[in-house]
Amino acid sequence: MLRAPEEPDVHCHSVRRRLSWLVVLVVTFVAAPTLADPGTEKAAQALQKKAIEEDSLNVNYAAAVKKLESATKKCGADKCSPHVRATLFRDLGAMQVLNGAVDEGKGSFAQAISLDASIDLDPAYKTPQLDGIWGDVKKNGAAAGGAPAAPVTAGPQPTEGDFTTTPAAEAQVRTPLPVYVEYGGSEELTRVTVKYKGAGMGDWRSLDLPKVDQGYGALIPCKDVTQGLMLYFVQGFSDKSDPVATSGSKKQPFSVPVNAQLLGPAPSLPGQDPPAQCEDVAGGGAECPPDFPGCSKKKAADEECAKDDECDSGSCSDGKCAGKKQNGEECAKDNECTSDQCSSGKCSGGKKAEGEECESDEDCDSSRCKEDKCVAGASSGRKGPKVWLGVSASLDLTILPGANNVCARQTTYLNPQGYFCVVPGYSTQFLDVGKDITNYNNLVIGDHDQVVGGFERGDIRILATLDYAVGRNSLLGLRAGYVVGTAPIKTAFPPLHLEARYAYLFGKDAVNKVGVSPMIFIGAGAGEFDAYVPVSATLQCTNNNQGCTVGNKTSGTANAWLAAGPVFATAGGGIRYLATSHFAILAAIKFQAAFGGAAGFLPGFAPEVGFQYGF
Repeated sequence: MLRAPEEPDVHCHSVRRRLSWLVVLVVTFVAAPTLADPGTEKAAQALQKKAIEEDSLNVNYAAAVKKLESATKKCGADKCSPHVRATLFRDLGAMQVLNGAVDEGKGSFAQAISLDASIDLDPAYKTPQLDGIWGDVKKNGAAAGGAPAAPVTAGPQPTEGDFTTTPAAEAQVRTPLPVYVEYGGSEELTRVTVKYKGAGMGDWRSLDLPKVDQGYGALIPCKDVTQGLMLYFVQGFSDKSDPVATSGSKKQPFSVPVNAQLLGPAPSLPGQDPPAQCEDVAGGGAECPPDFPGCSKKKAADEECAKDDECDSGSCSDGKCAGKKQNGEECAKDNECTSDQCSSGKCSGGKKAEGEECESDEDCDSSRCKEDKCVAGASSGRKGPKVWLGVSASLDLTILPGANNVCARQTTYLNPQGYFCVVPGYSTQFLDVGKDITNYNNLVIGDHDQVVGGFERGDIRILATLDYAVGRNSLLGLRAGYVVGTAPIKTAFPPLHLEARYAYLFGKDAVNKVGVSPMIFIGAGAGEFDAYVPVSATLQCTNNNQGCTVGNKTSGTANAWLAAGPVFATAGGGIRYLATSHFAILAAIKFQAAFGGAAGFLPGFAPEVGFQYGF
C-alpha cells in the first residue's frame, strides 16, 4: 500500500530560517567595528598609489615614506579594512628599507604581517634584498634584525618631587607632547621650566612652562618627539634664578613612550584639544597631493585666515597669517618662532638662562657653563658691561722738520719755518728777556740757531676715557683731558685734548672675554700738539746805551718750539687685557697727525696706557 508523502515540518523550517537570520545579524554586529569607511580608505589608497607609482619610481623614497605614514594615520585602527592597512604597512616598510631605515622597515613589515599574513610584496618594487628581509620578518618577527617589534614602553617614574605631574601614557611621533604640572609648595616661583631629551638627542633642551589652568604647561616641539623614550624633569626658579623646586632629575627623569601609532587617547593640556601631528596630509603638509579631498594648502604670511592651523607660521592674528618671528621678538607660543622656542614671552634659540642646568658653554645665553649651571660672566657676549670708564696717559714723540735761523722773527714771534724761540725758564720770546742776554740786542743770522730734523719728545696727555660697547667686538668712545708740557707762549688753542674714537677688538666676544684681545682703533678731535729742541744763538751789541760795547758778541741757549693744531687724526693698535669681567688694562701705540697752527702739519707717534672699569 502506497503511503502519501509526509507534510514538511513547518515548525522546524521556521526555526532554521530564524537561526540563519540570527547568524547573519551576529556576524554583521561582530564585523561592524572592522568595516572600512569608504571615503577614508579611498583617500589612503590614493596616497598609497602616488607613493608607489610616482615617488618610488622616481627614487624619492623619503617622499614615499611621508605619504604612506600619512595614509596609515588616516586609517588609524578601524577606518580601513585590515587588508588595506596591511598593504599600507607593507609598502611603508619597503620604502623605509629602500630609504636606508632598515630597522624601521622591519617594524612596519611586522605590523603588516600581523594584520594579513597572506599578503606578499608588491612586484612594482620587489627586489632580492626586500624579499629577503620580508621573508626573515615573516619567519622570525621584526626582532630578527634588531628592530623592536613591540611598542616602546615607559620606565619607572619618579615618585617624589615638589610638583604634581602625571606623564602622558604615550605619545605619537612628530606630534607636540603636552607637559603639565601643578605646584603646591611654599616658595614663590617666577619661572618653571621642563628639561627634556628625546630619543637620539645628545643634549637636554629647555622649555619654559607658562601658567595653564591651575598649573604650568607647554608642548614639547614636534621635531623633538621621535620614536623611543622622551625623558624630562621639571624645575621651578625664584626671582634670583635659584632652582627652589624640582620633580625628577637627569638621573631619574620622567619618561613617555613615543610610538608610530597611538594605542589609546592622545594626550593634551587641560581644556585644550590634543595637538595635531606635524606634516599631516589633512593639514596641508608638503605630501598633500593636488586637489586631494580634505587637503588644504597652508597659507603664507599676510594671507587671510580664520584659525592658527591654516597658516604656515601656526599663528593667525587679526584675520591674517603672521610671519615667523626671530629670536628676541615677543611671542605667545613655540610655533610662532623660527626656532620653535618661545621662552618667557620671547623667541629664543633654545639657549638657557642663568641658573639653568647645562652641559657645555654652548648651552647658555652667557656662553658660560660652570658646575653644570649657566652663569653670568666675562665670557657673556650679551650680559657683560656696556659702559667703560677709565683714565689713560700718553707721551708724544713728535717728528720735527729741519730748519735754519729758527730764532729769527718774521712776524710777532714766528720765523719763516713756523718756529719760535723762548729762553729756558721764561714765558716770553727770545730777545725780549734783556737781563739774561746782557743787553745784547741783535741776533746774528746764520750762526748756530739751526734745528736738525727728527723725533723729539712732545706733550704728555692725561685723559679721562668713556667707551660704550656697541657689540661683542666694538667700542665707541670719547677722550677728554689736559695736555702737559705745551709751549710757554700762548698759542691759538688751550692745552686741552678732545677726541672721539672707535675701537675694534679681535676674538670671539672680545669685549667681555677675560684675557688678552688685540685691538685697532681710529680717532679724531681737537687739541694742541707741539715740541721743542734746544738751539744755540749768537747775539751782538748794537747800542752802547744798553750797557754793552758795540760790535761785541755773546752766545746763549734758546728752546725752538713748533706748534700745530687744533685739528688732529689718530690711528693705532695694541692689546686690551680684561683682568676680570669689569676691569680692563690697555696698551697701544698710535700714529697721530695735527693740522693747522704755525707748523701747518705735525706728525708723530705716541705710546699709550690706561685702565677702565665696566658696569
